[in-house]
Amino acid sequence: MTTDTARSAYPVATPYQTVIFFDLDGTLIDGPFRPVVLPAILEELAVSGLEPAALRQLLFEENTRRQADPTCPPTQAMDWDDILQTIGQRLGIPVKTNVEALIQTHAGPPHAVLHPGALEALQALVAPERAIVLATKGLRKYQQPILEALGILAYFNAILTPDSHQALKRNRAFYGDWPQRAMLTLMVGDYYTDDVLPARAFGFQAVWKQGNLPEALRSLDPVVRPAAYPYAAEQSIRPVAIIHSLVELPQVVQDLEMAFHKN
Repeated sequence: MTTDTARSAYPVATPYQTVIFFDLDGTLIDGPFRPVVLPAILEELAVSGLEPAALRQLLFEENTRRQADPTCPPTQAMDWDDILQTIGQRLGIPVKTNVEALIQTHAGPPHAVLHPGALEALQALVAPERAIVLATKGLRKYQQPILEALGILAYFNAILTPDSHQALKRNRAFYGDWPQRAMLTLMVGDYYTDDVLPARAFGFQAVWKQGNLPEALRSLDPVVRPAAYPYAAEQSIRPVAIIHSLVELPQVVQDLEMAFHKN
């Protein structure tokens, strides 16, 4: 139970005890972009004579440039159909591949799959006192078909994409008023730059999913792992916990909630 002092720091009518933001790709699922969409794009652009590695670099450099450009609308920054058309025009190739249609066609297995423990974690975390909110950089037109095909759409109280508040995940506006709806806010994701660094800057607790966790750390408690993890030199901000698998997540959330409400 929170103390009166702790309550005073939050809105009086806080509807939840906890809001959990979930990243999607690489955290809950592996989607069809790399196994289906990217090969189709590269095959069509191959008539340019460029090697696949060079074409891939052009695509991802354009995406990165857009994300770094404050004048580029967030939806355009993550619109792979538009990115493909831009690269096609640059190379003088009339592009026919439709990314949205490809994703809709391949939104389920075998090209889109849940990570081990994902469904069980979502099921275990559903509770009236918690809000589970998807927070993904992918546009809704790309992500919702996958959520539906994999049967997890119903577990989310809301879906946040660049379309939602015209912002990217690294911008506080992306999250709208969801952080104000709970006393404790968690971010669960696999990408340090999008899921750990900004989350901590916004006052969220960050749970970092590391599928390639060093073997020596796997026996440690997830909340102890951050102190022992071999971070890169630029990774100065630490998550509150590091999980190797989503199987570990429900207990981590319960432990963080218990520790928070004791303070």
